[in-house]
Formats: sequence, C-alpha cells, structure tokens
Amino acid sequence: MTARASCAFLAGGDVALNRRGGGGAFGRLAPLFRRAGLAFANLECPLSRRGRGAPDKILLRGAPEMDEALLEAGFGLLSFANNHALDYGEEAFLDTLARMKERAIPLAGCGANLAQARRPIVAERKGLRIGCLAYCSILPRGSAAGPGRPGVNPLRAVTAYRPRMDPAEYPGAPAEVYTWTVPEDLQAMAKAVRALRRRVDVLVVNHHWGTSMTHEVRAFQREIAHAAVEAGADLVLGGHPHVLQGVELYKGTPIVYSMGNLIFDFDIPFFTEATRQTFLFGCTLSRRRAADPHLILCRSAVRNAPRPLSPAGGKGREILRLMERLCAPLGTRLRVERARVRVLPA
Repeated sequence: MTARASCAFLAGGDVALNRRGGGGAFGRLAPLFRRAGLAFANLECPLSRRGRGAPDKILLRGAPEMDEALLEAGFGLLSFANNHALDYGEEAFLDTLARMKERAIPLAGCGANLAQARRPIVAERKGLRIGCLAYCSILPRGSAAGPGRPGVNPLRAVTAYRPRMDPAEYPGAPAEVYTWTVPEDLQAMAKAVRALRRRVDVLVVNHHWGTSMTHEVRAFQREIAHAAVEAGADLVLGGHPHVLQGVELYKGTPIVYSMGNLIFDFDIPFFTEATRQTFLFGCTLSRRRAADPHLILCRSAVRNAPRPLSPAGGKGREILRLMERLCAPLGTRLRVERARVRVLPA
C-alpha cells in the first residue's frame, strides 16, 4: 500500500432482481457505481432456475441472466449472507455461487460449508487491500452453513419478551422486546475481524440483521456493530429491514444500520411507500479509515430503475427528514452538500 492510497467506496441496499433482461436495471445509478473504486450491495435472492421452494415463506428467485445487471453496474463485491439465499434449496444456492464465480464477482458470507461461508473476501483496489466479512442473523431453518452443509455465515440472535404490566391485571398488554447475540457467535466474529485486520489495510463488516419493516435499531444490532468496531472494523454495513434505519459514528467508525431496498422486483403484500425510500452510502477508504461518510438519496425500484433524488424537495426531502430523525438518537446529524448528504457527529 502506498502512503496515501485511497479508494472511493459506494454501497447500495438489498437487490432482488426478477425482470425481463438485466440490462439497464440500475438506470442512472449504474454510472455512480462504476465510477467508484469498489461498489457493494446485498444480493437478496438466488439466481437460478433450479430447486424447490421452501414451504411457508416468501420466496425470492431471479433468472441466472440477472447477473447482466450486476456486471453492467460494475459491482466488485456482493454479500449473499441473507435469509433468502436458500429459498430454493441447495441447488439454486450453489448455482448462484458458481455463476458469480464465473462472472468474477466475489460473494461474501456464503459457501458450500461453514469454513467457506466464514472465509473473508479480500479485494485489491487503488493500492489498498480491502477485506470484507459478512454475517446473517436472520436464519430460516436450514439456512446456516455447517461443517458439511451449504449455507450462510451465521451469527445467532436471541429474543425474549417481558410483559410491561401484570398480565393478570392487564391481559393482552404489549410486551417489551429484548434481543442479544449468542456469546460464542459474537466472540467468533470478533476473532475473525481481528485475524483479518492483520492482513488488510481497511476492513468492512456486513450484517443481515434487524426486524423487517421497522426503523428501530434493535439492541442486538448495536451489540454486533460495536463489537465489530472494537475488534477492528473500519466500516459496518447492515441490511434486511427493507426500510431505512439510522447511521451511527461509533468511535469515528460509520455504522449503516439499513439502506433499505435498492431493487426489489417482487410483490410483497406488506411492503409500503417506506420500502421505496433508500440511499446509497459512500465514503473514501484508506488505511484504517472510512472517511467522508455520505448519503445519496434515491427512489428504489420495482421492475424499473432506481433513481437519485435531490434532498432539496419532494421525495428526497422526505427521506432527508426521516434520516435526520433516525440519526439523532444515534448521535449523528446530517448536512446537505449539493446532491450529497454528509454524516457528521452531533
């Protein structure tokens, strides 16, 4: 690495492609991704025509040729550590791994067994060695990789419910929700981050976490994010809720809890206008640092192309005001700088 090596990094949210032809899928965002030194997103569905759908769950799958969209946009790294990776079983899952390998797009957080799913991705860009680890806490039965089982890299979370009031006196009263991680899983993540830290100049941790359709950051999300930073992560990126969550600067390290959906070509009955709100997260990576964290506000896509929005008015201003509210409890504030929105300490 040269003394002043740096790389522009741009990340998008969940990408689930299911349309006629992948060409042009990212629209006006494609040049933004291509101009970045490294572009990242979460591939939210397998790309295959094989496999049998899992029972009793929402199923996502795209045709193999949807990889055209990913290639056209210039993605250099994708996470496949999510709860839809095995929607159509091991066949479709392994097809996706093979397809992305053929296209030279590395997939993080997944593999033919647990050792492979835990394996970090290391990309060399602009004189920097950039490392990435990806994890999933949203784990349908059979989706976690095992010693001899394909799947995603698991980091398990636990949920408990405590009545706020005496149930005998207030039957049906809402309960308080408590979440935390399985200690050995959190320790394993921290150990992996520390080990990778010694091999790379800058380290990104991606996590599929949180609760679908809520802007609230759960306790286990912050527990994981802070532990990753303490272990040596320079940037933490999250996804899964399908709606936006705030951005934190923990010890100066950006933590992006949810970017929402970027492209989601499926009809989901509980999706609302909030699932059309998204942003791209950009920063400049250098040795042990993710500097100049900023947002590019966007309208997400359902069988069309996502598009950037001005923060000055309309849908863009709505997202800006929402993110201001979501960032405030996390100790951050936003400042508009033309088309970008900078993330700053409060």
